[in-house]
Amino acid sequence: MSQKHPNELQGIHDLGGMLCEPFNEEEHEYLPWEKRVHALRELLARKKLLSVDELRRSVESMGAEKYRSRSYYEQWIWAMSQVMIEKGVISSDELARRMEQPKKMGEQ
Repeated sequence: MSQKHPNELQGIHDLGGMLCEPFNEEEHEYLPWEKRVHALRELLARKKLLSVDELRRSVESMGAEKYRSRSYYEQWIWAMSQVMIEKGVISSDELARRMEQPKKMGEQ
Protein backbone atom coordinates (compact mmCIF):
# COMPACT_ATOMS: atom_id res chain seq x y z
CA MET A 1 0.00 0.00 0.00
CA SER A 2 1.46 3.37 -0.98
CA GLN A 3 1.52 6.22 1.47
CA LYS A 4 0.03 9.59 0.55
CA HIS A 5 2.06 12.75 0.64
CA PRO A 6 1.11 14.83 3.74
CA ASN A 7 -0.39 17.59 1.54
CA GLU A 8 -2.75 15.04 -0.02
CA LEU A 9 -4.19 14.35 3.43
CA GLN A 10 -4.99 18.01 4.05
CA GLY A 11 -8.32 19.50 3.14
CA ILE A 12 -8.43 22.49 0.79
CA HIS A 13 -9.06 24.75 3.78
CA ASP A 14 -5.97 23.56 5.71
CA LEU A 15 -3.13 25.92 4.87
CA GLY A 16 -1.00 25.25 7.95
CA GLY A 17 2.71 25.16 7.09
CA MET A 18 2.17 26.30 3.49
CA LEU A 19 3.79 29.42 2.08
CA CYS A 20 1.19 32.11 1.44
CA GLU A 21 1.02 35.80 0.72
CA PRO A 22 1.26 38.09 3.75
CA PHE A 23 -2.04 38.39 5.61
CA ASN A 24 -3.52 41.88 5.81
CA GLU A 25 -4.68 42.32 9.40
CA GLU A 26 -6.14 45.80 8.89
CA GLU A 27 -9.84 46.21 9.56
CA HIS A 28 -11.93 46.73 6.47
CA GLU A 29 -15.47 47.79 5.82
CA TYR A 30 -17.85 44.88 5.45
CA LEU A 31 -20.47 44.97 2.73
CA PRO A 32 -24.09 45.04 3.93
CA TRP A 33 -24.75 41.48 2.74
CA GLU A 34 -21.65 40.24 4.59
CA LYS A 35 -22.92 41.82 7.81
CA ARG A 36 -26.29 40.10 7.28
CA VAL A 37 -24.60 36.71 6.77
CA HIS A 38 -22.63 37.21 9.98
CA ALA A 39 -25.78 38.25 11.85
CA LEU A 40 -27.64 35.22 10.49
CA ARG A 41 -24.89 32.92 11.76
CA GLU A 42 -25.14 34.54 15.19
CA LEU A 43 -28.93 34.14 15.20
CA LEU A 44 -28.78 30.48 14.15
CA ALA A 45 -26.21 29.83 16.89
CA ARG A 46 -28.34 31.54 19.56
CA LYS A 47 -31.37 29.53 18.45
CA LYS A 48 -29.21 26.36 18.77
CA LEU A 49 -29.73 25.60 15.07
CA LEU A 50 -26.07 25.88 14.05
CA SER A 51 -22.85 25.27 15.93
CA VAL A 52 -19.40 26.48 14.94
CA ASP A 53 -18.42 22.85 14.39
CA GLU A 54 -21.35 22.28 12.00
CA LEU A 55 -20.47 25.42 10.05
CA ARG A 56 -16.81 24.38 9.84
CA ARG A 57 -17.68 20.81 8.77
CA SER A 58 -19.94 22.11 6.03
CA VAL A 59 -17.40 24.64 4.75
CA GLU A 60 -14.66 22.03 4.78
CA SER A 61 -16.82 19.54 2.87
CA MET A 62 -17.73 21.84 -0.03
CA GLY A 63 -14.93 20.63 -2.29
CA ALA A 64 -11.88 22.41 -3.62
CA GLU A 65 -13.50 24.08 -6.63
CA LYS A 66 -16.40 25.57 -4.65
CA TYR A 67 -14.09 26.52 -1.78
CA ARG A 68 -11.64 28.39 -4.00
CA SER A 69 -14.33 30.15 -6.05
CA ARG A 70 -16.24 31.59 -3.09
CA SER A 71 -15.40 34.42 -0.74
CA TYR A 72 -15.36 33.89 3.02
CA TYR A 73 -18.98 34.92 3.55
CA GLU A 74 -20.12 33.12 0.39
CA GLN A 75 -18.66 29.98 1.94
CA TRP A 76 -20.54 30.69 5.15
CA ILE A 77 -23.93 31.25 3.51
CA TRP A 78 -23.55 28.11 1.39
CA ALA A 79 -22.50 26.08 4.45
CA MET A 80 -25.33 27.44 6.62
CA SER A 81 -27.82 26.61 3.88
CA GLN A 82 -26.52 23.05 3.67
CA VAL A 83 -26.76 22.51 7.42
CA MET A 84 -30.31 23.92 7.53
CA ILE A 85 -31.32 21.57 4.68
CA GLU A 86 -29.66 18.61 6.45
CA LYS A 87 -31.58 19.41 9.64
CA GLY A 88 -34.89 19.84 7.83
CA VAL A 89 -35.23 23.50 8.85
CA ILE A 90 -35.75 24.36 5.18
CA SER A 91 -35.98 22.23 2.06
CA SER A 92 -33.80 22.81 -0.97
CA ASP A 93 -36.98 23.57 -2.99
CA GLU A 94 -38.13 26.18 -0.47
CA LEU A 95 -34.68 27.74 -0.39
CA ALA A 96 -34.65 27.96 -4.20
CA ARG A 97 -38.11 29.60 -4.20
CA ARG A 98 -37.08 32.14 -1.58
CA MET A 99 -33.91 32.97 -3.51
CA GLU A 100 -36.05 33.81 -6.54
CA GLN A 101 -38.24 36.29 -4.62
CA PRO A 102 -35.75 39.21 -4.64
CA LYS A 103 -35.17 38.69 -8.37
CA LYS A 104 -38.90 38.86 -9.08
CA MET A 105 -39.26 41.99 -6.93
CA GLY A 106 -36.50 43.65 -8.96
CA GLU A 107 -38.34 42.91 -12.21
CA GLN A 108 -41.44 44.83 -11.12
